Amino acid sequence: MTTPHVTAVMPTHDRARTFGATLRSLLAQHDVDLEVVVVDDGSTDDTPAVLSRVDDQRVRVVRREEAGGPSAARNAGIEAARAPWIAFCDDDDRWAPDKLAAQLAALDATPGAAWACTGSVLVDDGGRIIDHERPPSSGDALPALLAGNVIPGGGSSVLVRADEVRAVGGFEVARRHSEDWDLWIRLAERSPIASVDRPLVAYRIWPGSASRATEAMHRSWTELTDRYRALAEARGVAPRRDGHERWLAKQELRSGRRLGAARRYAAAAAAGGGLRDAARAALALGAPGVLERGGEARATSAVPQSWREEAAAWIAGAEAEVAP
Repeated sequence: MTTPHVTAVMPTHDRARTFGATLRSLLAQHDVDLEVVVVDDGSTDDTPAVLSRVDDQRVRVVRREEAGGPSAARNAGIEAARAPWIAFCDDDDRWAPDKLAAQLAALDATPGAAWACTGSVLVDDGGRIIDHERPPSSGDALPALLAGNVIPGGGSSVLVRADEVRAVGGFEVARRHSEDWDLWIRLAERSPIASVDRPLVAYRIWPGSASRATEAMHRSWTELTDRYRALAEARGVAPRRDGHERWLAKQELRSGRRLGAARRYAAAAAAGGGLRDAARAALALGAPGVLERGGEARATSAVPQSWREEAAAWIAGAEAEVAP
């Protein structure tokens, strides 16, 4: 069998009814010699049976009998990968058909870069584009990453040289939140990044998402900023506490926890957000629905029209495909 140029690693757990669309978007990549390693992380539903019916020689399945979480599953995929480049995609996200080809071209154009990312759009459970994330500029991404996680798309936008991600030890298995941010910092310490400023990943936002575990996420943020404090100070960077608290507040709002949202907005105000976040804290208590709808409307309207049109076209094409 010919050695592929890119291995796409997709961890999955108990999503037999939904991971197929993600897998199709990976297999639809243009102009790339690809293999896909699906890591079944101890699924107890019909995932093994569904995977057994996938008829594509580019797909390999790694079965973990006990669920170890996303980091352990991704690391299993890294270990199994045969290609010199590895990309990651969560099992509910989507890739544009030219995502990998665009990243490989950007890597060729960025001297010394060992990893790449793209922009992303955020979509709700109905496939509606509700927000967007632009990538950092190509080059030294470490200062920006020491301030906050600026890599779009969670774990789904990064392509990295296999020997580089193995050299830094992959994902930290014990970390259940911000594990991707931690890895991006370690990669940025060693190499510049190549960025593609286009919406080539659709990052899914589900009601009741695990990202709503705000206390655990705050603890993880604190641990990471403490871990890299000396490095951040050496680079003249301060972590963006107000932005972190504001993001957590939005998760609290989406989960209907008005007191938690108010507390987070108040913390953002104290960390530098000022009067605007203080006003949001008051609204979170008195009119949380108004605050949430206003924020969502602003985020949706801020998506550039060119991004909306490009992403909507390829997302519609991906959703129209027949399930494997």
